Formats: sequence, structure tokens, C-alpha cells
Amino acid sequence: MQKYIFFIGLAVLTCFVVSLMSYGKALDALGLLLGVIAAIYIGFAIADGRKGVIYIECVVAAVFIALALFGMWGKPVWLVIGFFAHGAWDLLHHPAGIKTKVRKWYPPACVIYDWIIGAYMLFWLGWI
Repeated sequence: MQKYIFFIGLAVLTCFVVSLMSYGKALDALGLLLGVIAAIYIGFAIADGRKGVIYIECVVAAVFIALALFGMWGKPVWLVIGFFAHGAWDLLHHPAGIKTKVRKWYPPACVIYDWIIGAYMLFWLGWI
């Protein structure tokens, strides 16, 4: 439970820091963040060691990096989609889902973080 509280706090801190930035810098920071978050599963896949898992995680990370770039350089809706979609990808990393070996607590903690950032972006952009 403490890990989840930590990730809630980390997400709130991230939102606060983003709120202090100019619009353009905030989009850049959020895009960079989405790219880093996506790449974490590549690390898990490399540690896992199976080529098929590495391939899947690299392809999916590339999709999230593309969403990050579209959000930074195009329309921020792509960042919102990226954070919510990454949360869904996290949910797929449970014992009956994607078979990448990850710490049991990590996917739900990352869902919390991703979806708080996504919800904040909806508010920050004035969409809710």
C-alpha cells in the first residue's frame, strides 16, 4: 500500500511542477516523461531476456514515443491519449496478461501515476 501512496504523491508532485512551467515547456516535459515511462518496460524486457518479449516491449514503447512526439509537436490530445493508453498497457502486465517479468507492484503503481497525469492534463488543458 505504501508504494501506491508514494506513486500518488509522485504524480501530484509532477502535476505541481508542470503547473509552474510555461505551456510549451510543460508539453515538452510531459512528452519526455511519457517517453521515459514507455522505455521502462524495455528495461524489464531486457532483464527478462526473452527475445519475443523484448521485441513486443520495444514496438509498444515506440508507439508511446510517437504519441509523445505528436503531443509535443502537434496536438496535446496525443499526450493525454498516451498517458491513459499507457495505463491500460500497465493493466495488461498482470499474471494472465503480457508475460514480461515485472515486479508485481509495478503495473498497478504505474497505472495510478499514468492516469493521474492523464486526468491532470484534461484539467490543465481545460477539457474538464
